[in-house]
Amino acid sequence: MAKIKKSVKGGSKVKENETEDERKVRLEAEALAAAEGEKRTQENARLALRERQISEQRYTHLNGIKIHNQWRKIMRMAKVEELRREIEILSQNHEREVDRKDAIVQMLDRDLEEAEEQYGLAVRGHMLVMDSLLDLQYQRMKAVESQFNSDLKDLEDEFEAERMQIVGAHKKDMNDMLSAMEGEFTDADNELRQDFEAQREEIKNRNSEEYNVLKIQLEGIIEELERHFEQAHKAYLESTEHRTQAFKQLTKNDAQAARVIEKRMRKLIKLQEALQHWRTKIATNSREWEERNRALRSEKEIMTRHYSSLKGAMDQFRASQGERLRQLSLNSHSAEETLNKKLAVAENILKLSELCRKYETEQEKVLPFYSPAQAMGEEPGADVEGAAEAEAAEWEAQELSQSAMAMEAELEGHTSKGGKGGKVLVPPPEPAGSKPKFHSAGLDEEGNEVEEWDYLNRFFKRYNKASLDKAAIDKERLRLQKENGDLRSILKQYLDGISVNSDVMNNPINPLMVVNNRLQVTLSERNKARQLALQQRQASGGTPGAQGLAPLVQVNAFAGGAGAGPSGSA
Repeated sequence: MAKIKKSVKGGSKVKENETEDERKVRLEAEALAAAEGEKRTQENARLALRERQISEQRYTHLNGIKIHNQWRKIMRMAKVEELRREIEILSQNHEREVDRKDAIVQMLDRDLEEAEEQYGLAVRGHMLVMDSLLDLQYQRMKAVESQFNSDLKDLEDEFEAERMQIVGAHKKDMNDMLSAMEGEFTDADNELRQDFEAQREEIKNRNSEEYNVLKIQLEGIIEELERHFEQAHKAYLESTEHRTQAFKQLTKNDAQAARVIEKRMRKLIKLQEALQHWRTKIATNSREWEERNRALRSEKEIMTRHYSSLKGAMDQFRASQGERLRQLSLNSHSAEETLNKKLAVAENILKLSELCRKYETEQEKVLPFYSPAQAMGEEPGADVEGAAEAEAAEWEAQELSQSAMAMEAELEGHTSKGGKGGKVLVPPPEPAGSKPKFHSAGLDEEGNEVEEWDYLNRFFKRYNKASLDKAAIDKERLRLQKENGDLRSILKQYLDGISVNSDVMNNPINPLMVVNNRLQVTLSERNKARQLALQQRQASGGTPGAQGLAPLVQVNAFAGGAGAGPSGSA
């Protein structure tokens, strides 16, 4: 406003002899200038306020972020304290629960010991009763066995006496009967033979006549009887068909019932035999069970002592395992830190590999793992197979770079998206007999497995190639530096030969200074030699007139050179 007032004040000078129209025009111009100045002032004020608003918003945003961070720290500390208090409460509850469980276990242990003592008393009483019953049963069985053995011996003696008497009487009667029957049989046999011969002849004659007659009669009778028999058979079958079926069914039922009865009888016999067997086995095993019970009691005592020792060992084992768990947690933490460091190194390696990828030559992009023999014997015109292998190698290199980028993106925690104008390589078609691209072990170009100690051969091949290239580049750089120095010296000599200045004139090997067709450097060398000779003469006592000879020659040489300088140069 001060500037505006100044301008108005400076511009309000009234001209002398000013007309009314000029005064109006002047006033209008002054009003327009004042309005324009006010607008500019308002615009400047508005811009200043806008800048202050933007800076205030920026400071507000920054302070809000700081306040949020502080609140986060305060809330995090409060949450940590709350969690610590909860952990302390939970640990106290856990300790109380553990103490209560220990008390319950001790109470149950005491109950178990009391129950075992009661069980031991009951078992001892039962074993005493069983011992008395077994002794009583043993005595009774012994008495019954002695009675049975005496009765059996008496019966055997009586049976043996009766048997001897019966056998003797029977043998005597049999001998008498056999002798009488042999005599009667012999007489009867003779008489019957004679009668048989006579009757056989008579019957033979009579029967031959009657045979023919009876044959004819019997044939007619047989036919008649057969007809009647067939009729009777048919009538019988018709009248007894129902009964026949019932009889067959009953026969089947009877056979089934007989089989069932037979099975049950066999089962009953087996059960009786098993019952008898188990009775005898119970009787024989009673003493064995007594021994086993004693062994089990001793084994129980041993197991109780073993349980106590195992419980102590288990407590020690728990303590050792807790210590091992603590060591494991510490080792896992250190291993996690080591892996994070290795992860950072791997990310750095991937970044360096991407940077190195930009500086690869076309030959390295096509054949990244070629051998020196292939490099020396390679011709400009490659065949179709070489082009296919180059394309496959380029695709593998591109795929390796893409997989490295994807791995790096996953390690950073976000998914990388491809650019719009990026070049996408289409994988070459695999031959019909090609082997799978991915394998659990390393494979060479022919599909054979590579040994584990040969996994880094390609890396060392590329590393050696890079080292050789670096050495060759260093050697070439030294050669070029030397060549550049030689060229610089030649150029400097040339420039010194065509220019005249103080540096060129002070140089002892200046080609412009020629005295008596000789360079200044030759004269200076001769002057030095003469001065050395004079010094030697002075040391040996030479003439004093020769002391100013060397400076004089040198001065004359410079004078002669100065006079001959404009005349010519080498």
